[in-house]
Amino acid sequence: MDGDVMIAGFFPLYTLGTDRSQSDDSGDGQNKPFIFNTYQFVLALVFAIEEINENPHNLHNLMLGFNICNAHMEAWKTFKNPFTSLLGKDNLPNYSCVRVSKSIAVLTGPSGLLSAQIGILLNLYRFPQLTFGPFDHALSDHKNFPALYQMASKDTSIAIALISLLLHFIWNWVGLLTSQDENGLWILPELKEEMDKNRICINKSSANVLIIHGDNEALLDMLHSFLKNIQFHNAAGDQVTLDDKRKLEADYDIVNIWNFPEGLELEVKVGKFSPYAHQLSLSEDMVHWAIGNTEPIHSACSESCGPGYRKSPQEEKAACCSYCTPCSANEIANGTDMEQCMKCPDHQYANTERNQCLPTAARFLTYEEPLGMALDCMALFLSTLTTVVLGVFVKHKNTPIVKANNQALSYILLISLIFCFLCSLLFIGRSNTSTCILQQTTFGVVFTVAVSAVLAKTVTVVLAFKVTSPGRRMRWLLLSGAPNFIILICTLIQMTLCGIWLGTSPPFIDRDAHSEHGHLIILCNKGSLTAFYCVLGYLGFLALVSFTLAFLARNLPNTFNEAKFLTFSMLLFCIVWLTFLPVYHSAKREVMVAVEIFSILVSSAGLLGCIFAPKCYIILLRPDRNFLLGFRDRSHPGRNTPS
Repeated sequence: MDGDVMIAGFFPLYTLGTDRSQSDDSGDGQNKPFIFNTYQFVLALVFAIEEINENPHNLHNLMLGFNICNAHMEAWKTFKNPFTSLLGKDNLPNYSCVRVSKSIAVLTGPSGLLSAQIGILLNLYRFPQLTFGPFDHALSDHKNFPALYQMASKDTSIAIALISLLLHFIWNWVGLLTSQDENGLWILPELKEEMDKNRICINKSSANVLIIHGDNEALLDMLHSFLKNIQFHNAAGDQVTLDDKRKLEADYDIVNIWNFPEGLELEVKVGKFSPYAHQLSLSEDMVHWAIGNTEPIHSACSESCGPGYRKSPQEEKAACCSYCTPCSANEIANGTDMEQCMKCPDHQYANTERNQCLPTAARFLTYEEPLGMALDCMALFLSTLTTVVLGVFVKHKNTPIVKANNQALSYILLISLIFCFLCSLLFIGRSNTSTCILQQTTFGVVFTVAVSAVLAKTVTVVLAFKVTSPGRRMRWLLLSGAPNFIILICTLIQMTLCGIWLGTSPPFIDRDAHSEHGHLIILCNKGSLTAFYCVLGYLGFLALVSFTLAFLARNLPNTFNEAKFLTFSMLLFCIVWLTFLPVYHSAKREVMVAVEIFSILVSSAGLLGCIFAPKCYIILLRPDRNFLLGFRDRSHPGRNTPS
């Protein structure tokens, strides 16, 4: 079609071949079958040029014409028709046999390989070249093709579009078909990178197949003008940008193949992907699945991992193949196909399904529970009983049995025992930093006072015997109250140890969220176990010294000799605390606290019972024996009775 200016088009319209069904006897069966898909582009070109020429506002006083030639697909014939059309029939290289050429541009396509081969020739003569068909990244090299412009939009988002489709159907085990050319090879690295990010694998034997092809049928939007940096809307209303740097990216159509009897197929558009918003729109009701299926096909190497489970890779298999592993203790997975489980905070715990973190319930030895109530009642009862004993001793302070063995030491011992029983209450209930410090320091100091009082009473017994023995001159030690200084000295030493303990590593609140599921165990941590054992060891040392002296003085002749009772009390004290150590370390949680409280109560009750029970028996039930004279006559029958 002639015109004032011409567009030259080179399309692969037919191929040479042999059709045996229509050959004659001469054996000449060679024909030229059309490539009908390419012929559609010829019709589109003719239609577009007619539309341009019919509108007087497009080209003023000019008619646009075209010259369409067949472009041979065979490499050795590719240049034949371009030479003839552009340079004349007698096509000699570097010579033009055409006086005036009306062709202002060359249109090639849809094959990128064909456009590249023709482009080598056109580049020599600086012919502007326009290509249609899929965007070809090899043709975007402006060093090799400086005069070539591709009308197709860039395919930079096709990998993301494919991944979006796969993620929509939750497919991670798919087959992939692509053209075996430079375009198909170009997309594979980027597609593989995106598939690896989303744990999608290519299965060579998969029945779910994605077909990637590029029927971006540009209808020659370039025929207004051949200048760059132009942006306009074509007759169909689509925006066209002629600037490579600002070229719009393509919207991708999602096509579903409908199969009909007799092998007929129909490609139906069922969705679209927009690269700008990364948005996938899909009409699932239009999708025809395999025969017998009305729902989307399941395509995964392994089953999805529900809440409470995490995905763990299978050895020697693809990345998308995984096992479902339950979350570890105190970890949850509240979604599907989670890579990692999330650890619950310290104040929360994972439920049995491991899909939710719940608030932990604080657990400690309380006054309301049976064990705490029993220990509380025992401590109050024993402290009350000790107070009663103290009252009895005060009431009968002038009797010989109360005066014997230093009356003041008995009062000190009874008062310290009251505090020993009461200090056990510090271990019950919810602890804080103050109570944690008071628990250990109060326990250490009041028990030191009690044990040192027993030691002082033992020394008093020994000194009393030494004073009454002939030839001894130690009465001044007994009368000066020297044994009372034992309590002060021993207590100061223990207070020094406690001060060092508090200064270096004091007790603190310890929260254990792992020992018992769903509970936060609140305990007092000793801080420094070395300091704790030093305090306890010092008490044991005092008890051992008291026991040794009392044992040696158990047979001394004296009316109210307490040595035997002191021996039994210290023996019981040592047994209780020696038993405490292994039991304490084997116990857990609030049982540890109960063991310590029980040891405090039993050892204190042993001192109260062994030392003061016999005295109260005489004071309250046998007052006839509470006379010094009768005991003297009974203890020393050989002595003269005073008048």
